[in-house]
This record gives sequence, C-alpha cells and structure tokens, in this order.
Amino acid sequence: MGQNKEVKDYYDKFPYFSAAFVDSSPIRLHAIAKFLKARPTPTKTARVLEIGGSYGGNILPFAVHNKDAEVIGIDISKTQVNIGNEIALQMGVKNFQMLQKDILSLSDENIKLLGKFDYIIAHGFYSWVKDNVKNALLAMIKILLKPHGVAFVSYNTYPGWHSLDIMRDFMLFVSKEKKGVRKLEISKNELEFFADFVKANLPYAKDEIYIANLNMLKVQLEFLHEILKEGKNDYYISHEFLEPTNDAVYFYEFAQKLKILGLSHLSEASLDDIFFPGIGIGKYDNHINANFKSKVDREQMRDFMLNRSFRKSIIVHKENVDSEQDIQIGIDDFVGINFIAKITQKDDKFYIKDEVLNSKFEKFYKKAMKLYPSSVGLKNFDGKVCQDGMDAFLSIISNSNVILTGKKFQCLRYEAGKTRLKECVVGYVSYFASTKKPVILMANEFNEKVELDDMGAKVALLFDGKNSIDDIVTKFRLLFQKEFDTDVNISDANEYVLKVKESLENAFFLEKF
Repeated sequence: MGQNKEVKDYYDKFPYFSAAFVDSSPIRLHAIAKFLKARPTPTKTARVLEIGGSYGGNILPFAVHNKDAEVIGIDISKTQVNIGNEIALQMGVKNFQMLQKDILSLSDENIKLLGKFDYIIAHGFYSWVKDNVKNALLAMIKILLKPHGVAFVSYNTYPGWHSLDIMRDFMLFVSKEKKGVRKLEISKNELEFFADFVKANLPYAKDEIYIANLNMLKVQLEFLHEILKEGKNDYYISHEFLEPTNDAVYFYEFAQKLKILGLSHLSEASLDDIFFPGIGIGKYDNHINANFKSKVDREQMRDFMLNRSFRKSIIVHKENVDSEQDIQIGIDDFVGINFIAKITQKDDKFYIKDEVLNSKFEKFYKKAMKLYPSSVGLKNFDGKVCQDGMDAFLSIISNSNVILTGKKFQCLRYEAGKTRLKECVVGYVSYFASTKKPVILMANEFNEKVELDDMGAKVALLFDGKNSIDDIVTKFRLLFQKEFDTDVNISDANEYVLKVKESLENAFFLEKF
C-alpha cells in the first residue's frame, strides 16, 4: 500500500513553499563530512537526491551551479512535481528532475533505476509522515547511499517539542470542523484569543505551578505570533501544525534506528555536538560524562537539559564513523575547511548578525572582513594572527550563521567587458524576474537567500557584461516607469542598481568572460 492518501491530497491542495536551507546544502554537507574524515565525494560531479522535495527549491540552486552533477527530487505530490519540473524547464536547468514517487511503493526496479547517491537530503520530512514511512525513508538511505555518501535528515525532537505539541493539538481542536484555508484562519484567530487570555491572566494567577504553565504557554504563543505577524509564513504553520502527521522523536531512539540499519549519526549540521559537547558547565558535564558512556546517550542528556526541539542530523554508513565515540579533531583537519562570514564592527565590538564575537581575535576578524565575501581558510592567516588563529577560526566556523565549504570561493566584482552574470544563472534569475509570487526561494549555491524581488531580478539580468553601471541605471529607470507609471530619480536609481550589484557579487552570481 502506498503512503497515506490523506497526505498526498493535502500536499496537492496546499503545496508547501519551497525554500532553500543552508544546513542541507550539498556544499555544507561535503565540507562537514570532509572535516570529520568521512571522505565524501566532491560536489562538482555528485549525484544528489532529495526526498520530499516539494517544487525542488532546496536543490535547484546546487543544480544550477553544478552542471556536471545529477540532481533528483522525489515528492508524493503530483502538483508540486509537475510545477517543479516546469520551473526547471523554464530555467533551462538540464541536470535536475522531480519525480512523483511514494517511497512505500518503490519497486526493486524503481530503486535500481534511481541508482546510488553521494548526497541524500530529507528536510522537513521525517517527523511529518507515519512510522512506516519514517522506517522506509531510513531504509532507502541505507540502500541508495554510496559507501562514502552523506545523508541529511531533519526532524522535531523531544523533549522540546512537547510544549509545541500543545499548540498543534490546540489548533487541530479549534479548527476540527473546518477545511483548507478556513482551518488556518480559525487557528490564527483562536491563537490570538489564547494569547490574550494568557497575557490577561498571568498578573492575577496565584498558584506557582499554574503560573509556570502559563509562562510556558506564553513563550510558545509568542513564538507563533512572531512567525505569523507578517503573514509570510502561513505555509509553515499549515504544514507544521495542521497537516495530518507531526510526530517528534527522541534523539537516542532515532540513533538506535540508524544503528540497526547499519547507519551512523556523524554530527549535527550545526556542528554544535562537535565543538560544544555537553552543557558547558563543569559540574554537570562531569556528571554526564561519568554516568553516560556513549556519545549518543550524552547527546540525549544534552537534549533533555537544553530542552531541544529540532535536530538536523548528518548520517553516514556505520563503517565510516563510530557514533558511540567522540570524533577526534586535529589542526590538520581544519586546513581543508573554508568559511564565508559577514562580520561587522560597531565601536570596539565585532558581530555576526546580532551575535557579539570575542574581541580577543580582532586581527583575525579584520582580515576576514577585508576578504569578505570570498571564502577564508587558515592558509589566509600567518604570523601573529595565526597564533590565535586556531581559536578564532574555531569560534567562527562553529557559528550557525557562517557558510562552510570544502573549497575556495572567490568573489568577483562587476566590470563591463570583464565580468557578467553567470550563464548558468541567467535562466534561474529569469524565473524570478517573470513572477511576483515565486513558489521557490531565490538562493545561491550555499542555499543562502538572495534578496532580490522581481524588479531586482529584472535588473540583475542587465548585468550581462555589456552594460555599464550607468547603462543599467538608465534601463532600470525605463523598467520602473513602464511597471509603475512613474519616474525614479537618478540618485535613487543608482542606489538601487548598486544594491543589486552587491547582491549578485555576494551571491557569487558573476563570472569572468
């Protein structure tokens, strides 16, 4: 029997916006596996499979930039598969294909035709299907993953998801008589009612246990409010809280399933289990280390103590790593890894996004800032900088907002007659120029969002190596006049074009010719 028909019908009627996720990018998976000595296949010619790929927006950026790779997405939804293939055809991407498949119904012949893969991705899939499909997914990974292949599976985890289960149960209850869009509308309205009650009742509550429960509800309701406040993430709420299945799992149970199949948990995509094992407080880490001998059990204790609700696990065949033991990392292992980090300085402090960095490594940060957005490796540092370089490098690559790669990326600046929008990117950008409501996210090769709307994409196409910046400004003003029936002054037009230019450069969308 195939996967639950209810799930298929749900995704056909309410397709999931197809975002791109940095942690599941083959570029990052390769870098981490290389760093942890799993000997992954270089990405340039890799075979990549995504299971539950929606329209394919998570793997299209990789396919666009790696024409010698083969990229396949599988999804149960006919609607999403057909549209994904239409988009790829429109873009002219020839090494990408979406297939409508139910993984419970794959025959031996289907599996043989699919072949083996270097990278397998299942983001937002495992927790959102029934147990038999969960088991089928992991079995497929075991069968389809090459000997040194790397898989990525994300899933909701307990204990942290328990409190969000309450939010899901509440939304399912209040909307139980509704269908489709009305189900979401009712849920949103009742969440506001619930949040108002908690806010009004907290100041007057007396019982300590009741107050603690109200505060827990308040945190989760505020979390949902932030997601919903701009109306941009309705699709997330629909599929996270209103779709037929959403079952979290404890990490140790997940790891045990892998072990039975002959797979092993290599690390989290964030690398926090490698760089920051334990709690970070000696008294408690000593207790955990003394009483829980395996890495998996220590990780599960960490999940309990930090109330973790989501994991992004990197998986390999068990022959490549012992998941029960800590991975030993030496200085030589850092040489093959590069990072791309947007570090900013304000007064005497350095930041990545809103996170303050250790000011001790000022010289390291300034060197990285000078090289940005090109990738940076330990080989870029020498002399006194390198004495603290190891600690500084570690502090940077363990930051969740930093791009990791196993190869160098050199940023090119736009200069008419010398550089242009990459030929492989033209079709990709053209899709976004042709619609105000794309169903996939524009992203670079690392799956980072590229901040260009449809007008920005139209302007991006003017960076063809023939037009000067002045030419592009003039043409942008004509485009603006045609679309909005009003003029934009030269100063504002020039500023806009320069922002598009910066976006293209930082996304590595340019090439020499």
